[in-house]
Amino acid sequence: MGFYKSSLTCWEVKMKKHKRLSIEELKSYPGFEIFTEEEAEQAIKTLESLSILLYELFMKEKNENVKHLKQEENHETEQQRLAA
Repeated sequence: MGFYKSSLTCWEVKMKKHKRLSIEELKSYPGFEIFTEEEAEQAIKTLESLSILLYELFMKEKNENVKHLKQEENHETEQQRLAA
């Protein structure tokens, strides 16, 4: 949970650049038409939390892949240097 909480502040700053889903927009999707204002607000908060989690997981995976590729590249360069 600490990872999520530490990232939230950064995400909130980024979200200021993006428009938040409104209750009216949410209710325009199938299955959400009958939500009360309270239910819609909670659903929006839940969707935002899920979005944050997925974004953080994606970025973590992306960073790990980049790190792994760099390690492979360094290993290949070292092998070529030793072979020369």
